[in-house]
Amino acid sequence: MATKSSTITIERIIEFVKQKWQIFGVCVLVIFILQLLSSKVLLSVFLGLLFSFLIPSDSLKKVVKKVTTKKED
Repeated sequence: MATKSSTITIERIIEFVKQKWQIFGVCVLVIFILQLLSSKVLLSVFLGLLFSFLIPSDSLKKVVKKVTTKKED
């Protein structure tokens, strides 16, 4: 039977802390996104982006015209 050495080294401690902080970071990110969804902030941001793409401004129309005329030349 093989036995494991149970000595505590700095490398083991650093590896353990890195693993736990990565899990903690992912959990915090998921909770943050869920809170944004529950407060409908994220929904309003997505709707704002959708409307900005659906209703282009005059400056965007000018840029599109310039790009299309350069491609035709």
